[in-house]
Amino acid sequence: MGKSLFGKVLTILLAVLVVSYSITGVLLGIGLNRLSADQKAEQLQMVAEKTEQALDYFLRQLNSFTDRNLFINYLESVAENSGSIIWVARTDGSLLFYSSTPESVIDKLEKNEEGWYILPEKWQEQPLPSGYSQQTGDFYGLFRDTGDEWVTVSRYFRVPDVPPFGITAEGVILVHSKLPTMSNTKYSIPRIFLISGGIGFIAALLMVFILTRRMVRPLAEMRQAAVRIASGDFNKRIEIQGEDEIAELSRSFNHMVDALENLENTRREFLSNISHELRTPMTTIKGFIDGILDGVIPPENQGAYLSLVRDEVKRMEKMVNDLMDLARFQEGETRLNITVFDINEKIRRCVISLQQMIMSKNLEFRADFETERLFVRADADAIQRVLLNLLHNAVKFTPEGGRITVRTYTKNKVCVEVEDNGPGIPKEELPHIFDRFYKADKSRGLDKTGFGLGLAITRNIILSHNETIRVESEEGRGSKFIFTLPAAPGPDAY
Repeated sequence: MGKSLFGKVLTILLAVLVVSYSITGVLLGIGLNRLSADQKAEQLQMVAEKTEQALDYFLRQLNSFTDRNLFINYLESVAENSGSIIWVARTDGSLLFYSSTPESVIDKLEKNEEGWYILPEKWQEQPLPSGYSQQTGDFYGLFRDTGDEWVTVSRYFRVPDVPPFGITAEGVILVHSKLPTMSNTKYSIPRIFLISGGIGFIAALLMVFILTRRMVRPLAEMRQAAVRIASGDFNKRIEIQGEDEIAELSRSFNHMVDALENLENTRREFLSNISHELRTPMTTIKGFIDGILDGVIPPENQGAYLSLVRDEVKRMEKMVNDLMDLARFQEGETRLNITVFDINEKIRRCVISLQQMIMSKNLEFRADFETERLFVRADADAIQRVLLNLLHNAVKFTPEGGRITVRTYTKNKVCVEVEDNGPGIPKEELPHIFDRFYKADKSRGLDKTGFGLGLAITRNIILSHNETIRVESEEGRGSKFIFTLPAAPGPDAY
């Protein structure tokens, strides 16, 4: 169980419970001891105050200490009623009066030259209290043999003008009392904590079971789904409950499965498309070659058919080269040769290279440049390929007598637009227009030679520049391709 998630969570929770219970028990014990001592000290302060009042009365009313037994009897009565021991000492530590005191304590007291019991030297070294002082323990070892813990309250007294000589009597009243409730607390606290700890353990076990079950269930589903995904089944999804980290993990897992499914579908579609694109020219080549070898095609016509075979081989070679270029761009293997050049001049040269196609379809070409020269920082050859692809598609799909417009302007970055007034692209096909081998339905009817790789290569070239490209189109109203490039200041040569 210790290696399972349930065991680990349970172990951690129990450790936290033990530590927290232990710390709480220690602090509670200290607090209860302190509270018990403070409460007892308040009672003893009242005893000390009554003792001081009685002492003042007896000192002023009696002419001598011959009747001191009367005051001692009073001390005995107060001590018995309060469960305490009362001592009245002079400032030098001599005990003048004291109530009944255990023999074990009396035996530890020494006597001075006058025959009075005196307090330990350690007490005499301490400064006299200005009011009340409180001390918990065995009072310098005097009460150690009693086996109990004691609290002692000390109160300084001063009685002036004591008759018959008007002397001033001063000293300290010491009131000692055992704390029996403290010993009971030592046993009650562990008992309470054992009971509460047992209840807490059962409650924690139940909570951990519920919590870990909720945590482990989606993890177990992910494990099962991973096994199914490894075998090619992408139909399994994790049920999302709540908004916590587990729910976020489940949501991310489902997104990952969707991405893997799309990747697998793309892979299958890619294989299907490339097989389709290669099958047609290979069938044509095989048919012509078989016709020549079998003598079906007469010798005088073989040259024309071999020319067709050569054209098909060139198409296949172009497709393979495009696929290799696309793969290099997608894998980041192509290194860009970044330079500063005039994008407007690059567009003019691309249009000149396509001039025959433009004239053959009697197309109107418009150049809408914001400035005569507009410099960008990019790979000139790669951007030329982008422009040729976009212009070639515009010429190809614009009807005879149509119009093609190229715009350049600056909007934070340099924007280039290639617009035509052709048939446009259906809305549902716009998200796929840059996919490999993708051809819109209308495009398939017009494009007999393309493989659907031009726009995919175009997008990857722009992405490799960390720029964007998008398409805007509406059926019957043409298409517009817009891409961006980083602007650059013109070279000094200009």
